[in-house]
Amino acid sequence: MAKEQNSENARAQHGDRRLEEKRGKYGDLANLTVEQLQQRAEEQGIQGRSGMRKEELLEALSGGSR
Repeated sequence: MAKEQNSENARAQHGDRRLEEKRGKYGDLANLTVEQLQQRAEEQGIQGRSGMRKEELLEALSGGSR
């Protein structure tokens, strides 16, 4: 049981670290859901938004690589 908790904690820390990296790269956009990002992409006229993953939406909305 302790081993399972350690594994879960490690995954949570990794997820937290990834979110912080995304916030550093994309700012507040990283806090939005995929649905919210798709809505913003629609407002900006970004094509293919419905098939994009979150990272792709973030890239498109931030104007590509930063």
